[in-house]
Amino acid sequence: MFRWLTDQYPNINSRLNEGLPPDRHVDNFYLDMNGIIHPCTHGNNEDEIVVMDETAMFKKIFGYVDRLYKIVRPRKLLYLAVDGVAPRAKMNQQRSRRFRASKEGEELSATILARDGYLPEGDKFNSNCITPGTDFMLKLSLAMRKWIEFKQKTDPMWINGADVVFTGPDVPGEGEHKVMDYIRETKAMWNEEEPEKSHPHWKPELTHVLYGLDADLIMLGLVTHEPNFLLLREKMSVVMAGRGRNKHQKKKDVLEYTRDDFELLEIRVLRQMFQIQFRKLAASENFDEEYDVARVIDDFVFMCMMVGNDFLSHCPHLEIDNGALSLMLNNYIDLLPGWGGYLTDKEKIHPERFEQFVYHLAAFEEEHFKRRGHEEKESRFRLSAENETGEEDFYGKWYGDIPTPDAIKSAKLETAPDPMLTISPEEKLRILKVEPRSYRDFYYQSKLHWSPAEEDRTNTLIKRRAQVRDYLEGLHWVLAYYHQGCPAWDWYFPHLYSPLCTDLVNLPEFYEESSEEDDGGFKTFNFEQTEPFPSLAQLLSVLPPQSANLLPNPLSELMVHPSSPIAEFYPNEFTSDANGKRMSWEAVVQIPFIDGDKMLDVVNSVIDEEKNGEVLSVAERKRNERGISHLFKPERENGATEAVFPPISEEELRAFSRNSGRGGRGRGRGGGRGRGRGNGRGRGRGGGGRGRFSGAGRFSPRGPDVVRS
Repeated sequence: MFRWLTDQYPNINSRLNEGLPPDRHVDNFYLDMNGIIHPCTHGNNEDEIVVMDETAMFKKIFGYVDRLYKIVRPRKLLYLAVDGVAPRAKMNQQRSRRFRASKEGEELSATILARDGYLPEGDKFNSNCITPGTDFMLKLSLAMRKWIEFKQKTDPMWINGADVVFTGPDVPGEGEHKVMDYIRETKAMWNEEEPEKSHPHWKPELTHVLYGLDADLIMLGLVTHEPNFLLLREKMSVVMAGRGRNKHQKKKDVLEYTRDDFELLEIRVLRQMFQIQFRKLAASENFDEEYDVARVIDDFVFMCMMVGNDFLSHCPHLEIDNGALSLMLNNYIDLLPGWGGYLTDKEKIHPERFEQFVYHLAAFEEEHFKRRGHEEKESRFRLSAENETGEEDFYGKWYGDIPTPDAIKSAKLETAPDPMLTISPEEKLRILKVEPRSYRDFYYQSKLHWSPAEEDRTNTLIKRRAQVRDYLEGLHWVLAYYHQGCPAWDWYFPHLYSPLCTDLVNLPEFYEESSEEDDGGFKTFNFEQTEPFPSLAQLLSVLPPQSANLLPNPLSELMVHPSSPIAEFYPNEFTSDANGKRMSWEAVVQIPFIDGDKMLDVVNSVIDEEKNGEVLSVAERKRNERGISHLFKPERENGATEAVFPPISEEELRAFSRNSGRGGRGRGRGGGRGRGRGNGRGRGRGGGGRGRFSGAGRFSPRGPDVVRS
């Protein structure tokens, strides 16, 4: 995603490589702490074993936070967000990652033992402990709060510095989404007539900086529509020092990073690029609505969701590496004037426009599978869709305006749990023996074990229709999550694979009984707000059996004992499907989904104190408690209302001036090459507890619940 953006909009490169200018004033600085915790504990090194040393790890985490704070120098707020319990949709991805990581960890240990004859002494650090509810995260959270208090009493830059809000792993929500919730809530308190009554951490002209440059952070930064929003990260040349093309460059310790070791992505510059690219629409006579670049940006974020996110599988032929974003953007530019309006309105989708948009994307689906068939040496992926000649095979407004068959319509509002992980070996063998007619038949047959046999065809088409409904609901869920906060903590996409684009047809039918009233053609699904999982139940939901020791003993037995009522959720052996991808981390991990209700019932029955007594220690019960966010206000000398920092040293200014001057030569070469490839390829194809903290303390009677520490 990041590479595509810099190729498509090369002007942002000039800002990226300039580093963090000394004259850049920052008001609010947000840290997604998990992006710091991981590299400061195990360095994301997958080819070596790290020995546990909590004290050293905590010191490094605190030291790096201090380093970032003193480089950025926020005047109003430092917001430290640690991942808490995630929505169920994200937990499925976390579960897959942790199962895969544990299996790879076992293979790594075996490789090192065979090579060296021994393993490093000491307890091996298990990165799965960086999960809400573990003893490691409880200790880190408590230590972090004490460290902040210590810094605000002893360090002049903290004594006279910014307010600090710390939201730990005991507060539900992903770190970056806690940040977005906080921005939305403080913004909602803005009083234009009496600004002094507004929340002190939000005003229209404030500059916000979020640490990290993951694709989801770029998308979240765009949907805030804040005029001054920037993303900060370490330069890749710094992060990759000692590896690959930078193998001769000495790797720096994170505590030695200077301003020049970071780069900024200005969301404002991206917004300007969109304004330039779509400027012709502003004067278009066909455009019914008033042109609004913010709506175009929201549609772009929606398109990005279709090429992959943490909550939904992407449609198979829509891959960034194969030019999917360029394809979508070019089709969007062609279709938008004819629509006279937009694809989305916050969490709502215009189903008629979306269906036409997907129809144009689907034109390249068969080509994708033919190429995959050659690469994977699988002839059945090269079977033409023209071999499907049944009356019910193709239907939809853009496929002959054929209505959905009555037998299939019955599935439109039913969620279809994925049976592929529990299917019997005999049934699986029977299905796989059937000869498919087309790549579409073979995709569902090989990936989801849905039979293409004539006698099974209607039942398979019903499953495919239900899967489309689940996918469409998922798009609404993700849109709501990005724009408003988590709409339902227990929702998840109950399939390992997405539907094909050619099946995304007759979409308005799905809204007839489930949508709110029509609003200019934009519709949505209704979600019932639910509660996040308790921390220990969440641990049982995402950890593999190899990490059972991270749970209290009474619960760890549920993962490893063969008679456990939830033993089926913890297979020791499982398969991974590359699914056309090259990297192991991109593979589909084929493990069963957990049954959330069953999981909660079992956990509650085990830790029920009335029935079983105190089976958990005081510390273990603490790990399962819902926490609150904490506000730390510095004393500040002379009654200042915001941070007062000493001037940046002359030496640092000179060093920054020298290093930022050197960065320009590489920018021109990289931007030119990438832009030529990315644009050419894309155009060629295209031509054809939501947001609220718990607790009593608040900034104001209407403010976010944050306890004053």
